[in-house]
Amino acid sequence: MSKETEIQEEATETDTKKIEEQYEEHLIELAEKETSKKAKKSAYQKLEDVPGLGKKTLDILNENNITQIEELMTTRLIKLQALGIQRATAKKIREEISSSIAKYKFFKEEIGLEDLPGVGKATADMLREKGLNVYLLGTTPIRELEEKYGITASAAKKYKEALREIRGGIEFINAFDIMEKQKGSPAFTYGIKALDALTTIDELGVSGVRLGETIELFGPFRSGKSQICHQLCVTVQLPPELGGVGKKAVFIDTEGTFSPSRIKAVHTKLQKDLGWEKSFEDVLRDITYARAYNSDHQMTLVEKLLELFYNRKDEYGLVALDSATAHFRSEYAGRGTLAERQQTINHHLGILGRLADTYDVAVAITNQVQSNPAAFFGDPTQAIGGNILGHWAITRFYLRKSKGEKRIIRIYDSPYLPETEAVFAITPEGCVDVEGTV
Repeated sequence: MSKETEIQEEATETDTKKIEEQYEEHLIELAEKETSKKAKKSAYQKLEDVPGLGKKTLDILNENNITQIEELMTTRLIKLQALGIQRATAKKIREEISSSIAKYKFFKEEIGLEDLPGVGKATADMLREKGLNVYLLGTTPIRELEEKYGITASAAKKYKEALREIRGGIEFINAFDIMEKQKGSPAFTYGIKALDALTTIDELGVSGVRLGETIELFGPFRSGKSQICHQLCVTVQLPPELGGVGKKAVFIDTEGTFSPSRIKAVHTKLQKDLGWEKSFEDVLRDITYARAYNSDHQMTLVEKLLELFYNRKDEYGLVALDSATAHFRSEYAGRGTLAERQQTINHHLGILGRLADTYDVAVAITNQVQSNPAAFFGDPTQAIGGNILGHWAITRFYLRKSKGEKRIIRIYDSPYLPETEAVFAITPEGCVDVEGTV
């Protein structure tokens, strides 16, 4: 090998080595940048680390005991606004957090009235004072928006169209997707195994009372309607691992049937059977009670729930109305008032249905019955309310008395369940299974 060739090879080796060194340096530089980037992302452990969060905003948050990122992300925008933080500022800060911290990668910001075109803070506050919110805007008929909230038909139409656009437009999905969505949907036990078995939907893998479901319990006096409502007010509070959903209940009482002692009896049995640790006092505190003294008062109370559930989002799982028809039956007497009564009940039930759909709460109502003198064969007992009530509930239960403490409950109408029945007993411990029937 000539000396010239050796020099060329040495030069080539030197160049190769230099390129390798430069490549290694480049890799180290990239790694350092990535480490720095990750460090920056993980640095948002405190509110003061979040970019865009100024001293004034930080002071407001600290003054109101919002000192952690988790608290900032879970506090509703409407509350942040009430504290004096501009909506746009709060949304921008939360966007920064969701784009930087993996935990909040799929965080979805809530939609408010202020997000609709032409709706400023003053207009939004005025509409909220009247009880309207963005959830109700999407489900309330335009005619009702005009009459109740003073929104013109053209404005209401524009708001609804804008809301649909923000939510991604009107979508059609196939039935398989609906089934997948409903599978394992949140539900809570009746506290009666036989009734849970009766209401099991095998295709969906659920039993008991599903959130968002409307049920009607009708039957003669002392058949167990009020007792089941009391029991549901307790079982809805059970944690998921014990068959509940861990949510609060509302009990609207039209006949003076509510009894804390019955709540205590049910709670005591569940504590004994399931090892539930929640105290009786806390169970009572998580039942919101109201007594309705006439039909107008009853309808007003239900409409107030639209506002309550908006302000206490995801806290409630049940509304029990006992009974739905008592006041209407006594106040609208005679055939001359029948049309007006049915129209009023229809509107009232529409609000209850809207509660179930909008806020994903179960609504259970009790209904009185009457005898049909024209019925020569079969059971002459009929539910009050006619077709209006008959079409409202997803599942209708007919209850009747049996021997002693025993009661029979039958699925009278349901799109999911066959017309079968179960037996339970009303005891000092609440509604319980009858031995040998489960």
